[in-house]
Amino acid sequence: MTAGWGETLLFVLLASVKFAIATPFYILENKLGFGEALLFGISSGAFGILTFMFLSTALLKAWEWLMKKLGFRKHPKPKKIFTKKNRMLVRMKNKYGLPGIALLSPIIISIPVGTFLAVRYFRNKKKVFAFLLGGVIFWSLIFSSSASAIIKIMQKLGIA
Repeated sequence: MTAGWGETLLFVLLASVKFAIATPFYILENKLGFGEALLFGISSGAFGILTFMFLSTALLKAWEWLMKKLGFRKHPKPKKIFTKKNRMLVRMKNKYGLPGIALLSPIIISIPVGTFLAVRYFRNKKKVFAFLLGGVIFWSLIFSSSASAIIKIMQKLGIA
């Protein structure tokens, strides 16, 4: 690997949030082989899932505690305001469930948002982690194999 530890750590952190952008960029920039690229993608995605899974759980518990302390839970819940984004997320959750969230999280809705939704709507954390990690592995395989092919083509053309 040609990148230093600091740059690699920075890209792991970035890829744990914006997986679909940072992962292919880092793989191509450093001309990683298939195995290195796969390891980078899976480890950065898993780091993001674990981090945001624990943050989501803590934030949801803190929010519930705060609402209870402030006395907002004694009254009926206020009418929810649905935005286009809210509707899309609820539709996605109802139509595709956990597998859909897991598959779309790394590339469309981001790992933090996907993890938050999964933790919010599905209680079995082991199952949530397994599905989200499966989505990261799937996209890591696609990015790694695509990047490896692009790098080989560039080397044959004398560009890389």
